[in-house]
Amino acid sequence: MDELAISPRRLAIFISHLPYPELSPNSRIHWAVKARAVRASREEVGWLAKAQWRDQKPMMRARISYEFRVADNRKRDFDNLLSSCKAFQDGLIDAGVIFYDDARHLEIGQVKVVQSNAEQTIITVEELQEIIPL
Repeated sequence: MDELAISPRRLAIFISHLPYPELSPNSRIHWAVKARAVRASREEVGWLAKAQWRDQKPMMRARISYEFRVADNRKRDFDNLLSSCKAFQDGLIDAGVIFYDDARHLEIGQVKVVQSNAEQTIITVEELQEIIPL
């Protein structure tokens, strides 16, 4: 049987800050404060993604990777940083970049923390290649 390979698509989003501390699972804040941080993060990534993605169809299966650039030498907990990014993923769904963020449609790629001059979060979304039988 012949097969057709669909070329994978890729999107990189650069955010000029780390995830808000209010989104950390360790933060003990009022629910309304957390809700504002979730809304702001979701909208920020949604608009940044929509500006690049335009009207393309969503990725049905994707891998998302995060690079956190930090300007200090504090120890960073991968789990807390990654948990703080849930609103970013929801923004990608809102923008139509990814179809859904469950285990069937999205997998986590690399998560890195690197030293830099300025704090920044880089989100990379790569479409997982589908093979379609002809």
